Amino acid sequence: MAGFDFDELEAEEIKTAPVFVGWYSGGFRKERGAELLKPLMTAVSKQYNQIDTLVLHFPNEYGMFEEGSDPWPAYVDKLVEEIDSDPTRTGRPLLLFGHSRGCTPAMSVAARLGSRVWKIYLCASNAPEHGKPSPFQALSETFKEQGDLGMLGWFVSLDPNPMMVAIYEQVKDGTMKIESNEFVNDMLTLMRAQYKDAMFPDMTRDFEGICAPILGFRPDQDVTVKRLDMERWKEWTTARDQSRIRTVVNGTHMNCLSVQMIDGQEEAGMINEILKDIGKVIAEHA
Repeated sequence: MAGFDFDELEAEEIKTAPVFVGWYSGGFRKERGAELLKPLMTAVSKQYNQIDTLVLHFPNEYGMFEEGSDPWPAYVDKLVEEIDSDPTRTGRPLLLFGHSRGCTPAMSVAARLGSRVWKIYLCASNAPEHGKPSPFQALSETFKEQGDLGMLGWFVSLDPNPMMVAIYEQVKDGTMKIESNEFVNDMLTLMRAQYKDAMFPDMTRDFEGICAPILGFRPDQDVTVKRLDMERWKEWTTARDQSRIRTVVNGTHMNCLSVQMIDGQEEAGMINEILKDIGKVIAEHA
């Protein structure tokens, strides 16, 4: 009798296991963005060795600098192409994670791929409203009116650390010129590409058809993200009854990926909550 081929069994397990795909917050280039998601990606890989992880990027990192909603489907094409570019990932089910602006490509991929997406994890982003344009279209229009100072002030409101606040005040009162500060100039050049002169989804074409449950996380110290606005994410999926929004206690817009309390439970951070939920999702699809 021939021996059992455990290598073949393990390969089949991996083939049917999901791929965990993440998008970081806007305002960062791909190297720093991947670094921000590293704690989450490492934790997923460590606990579920059958799951592959992948960090994807914003349009500018793929050399796509067109504006408006028309080029957005081509960007989603690129994201799907990146996911399936490795033969070991092609066609496998997906778990999607988006932080802040990263929620928008995550939801667009979920809309494109339908039932292939098992779960969507969203963090620190207000949901769009049905019948209204993308919030990023509104931001683009606002920043074109307000210019670099308005854009810088908005970014500081998301992450009001002392250094960024000081930079904003110096630019505002004219004691610092943007072009004379390499850090500020580089940051605003990137933000122009990602926010002002940017592409964004058409909310009817690019967000409809999502059928995966959503687990959202709202950092309670993030003044830009409201609980009711996070709850609205449930309206964008047919799995509304299976979707939940959790509160990250003492979480800010940018530290919410670190270990925090969730709904008063000090021992459980957002990463741990995602890890536990992944186990449930895998069991449901076994």
